[in-house]
Amino acid sequence: MLVDLGRVTMSADFTPAPDRRAEVRRLIDAMEHAKIISDGHFSALGMLINDASLSADEPALVECQDGLQWLHRHYIDVDGLDGAQREQRGRILGLIDVVHWALRRLPSGLQLALQPDGHAARFLVAVFRRQGLSNQELAAELGTDETEISRVGRKLLAAGVVWRRKEWRHNAWDLTPRGRHYLETSGLLPEETPSVRRAEAVRPAETTPRSPDAVPRRVTPDRRSSPPEPRRPAHG
Repeated sequence: MLVDLGRVTMSADFTPAPDRRAEVRRLIDAMEHAKIISDGHFSALGMLINDASLSADEPALVECQDGLQWLHRHYIDVDGLDGAQREQRGRILGLIDVVHWALRRLPSGLQLALQPDGHAARFLVAVFRRQGLSNQELAAELGTDETEISRVGRKLLAAGVVWRRKEWRHNAWDLTPRGRHYLETSGLLPEETPSVRRAEAVRPAETTPRSPDAVPRRVTPDRRSSPPEPRRPAHG
């Protein structure tokens, strides 16, 4: 499926991680050679920046930052910019700021340095294992109170490694792609022990037939396959 964004036509799945950097380069090149940079160009680039930020795609963000700075050079030391050109320069500068802070918030630039036994690290691991945990559930998991969970959650939320959403009157915490990447690269995820894996591998399969609603059925013996009863000896 194709999405038409002004004068830029892009596929709906234009941001796979391996091709995102090339897509940024192609779009920046199109913006450089366009007489007027259209709203479609800016919208497409904004979506690429957002997707790269959520996916912690540093190469794509660096490519975007370099390309935007290259575009901005066209407006340096130019006298008599008209209204449209001033607007374009302002939008380019705004995107440069967005990319700058996206790069600062990448896992490599967060400098979290979480202690494995600290509340923040255990918070992340707990949410990794079970998405949607509430403050109360996390407090019970970490052995602390909900005030501490709120404090730690705000810190991790500011770092962009968790999401917070509302479920009725309670918070529900989820891990962002950036948070998952941080856990995988920081060594905070505990490895499964071989004994646990063996136990799961040799766990006996359930042999009792179950109904669709998971209520065990009564197993009726097959009389045709049952062994015959032994004859009683005759008396007299």
